[in-house]
Amino acid sequence: MNCRRCHGLMVTVLLEDVESSTRCYSGWKCLLCGEVVDSGIKANRRGHHEPRRDQTRRRYGIALAESCRPLPKATRM
Repeated sequence: MNCRRCHGLMVTVLLEDVESSTRCYSGWKCLLCGEVVDSGIKANRRGHHEPRRDQTRRRYGIALAESCRPLPKATRM
C-alpha cells in the first residue's frame, strides 16, 4: 500500500487505544512521512470532500476590498 501524502511505503502496525491499554487494533503507518491510517480515520475521510482544485482561494484582503463598495447616493425629493 502507498501513502496518500508522500506515496511512500505503508506498513501494518499495532495501535493501542489512549484510554485503555488493553484495547489494540491494526492500522497502517508510512515509513517516510509517518502518516497513520486506521479504520476510524478512513471512515472520517470518506465523509470529507476534498477541495476543488480548479477554484483558487482568494486572499482575505482582496475579498474584503471587493465587498466594501461605496454606498449609492441618497436621492432627494
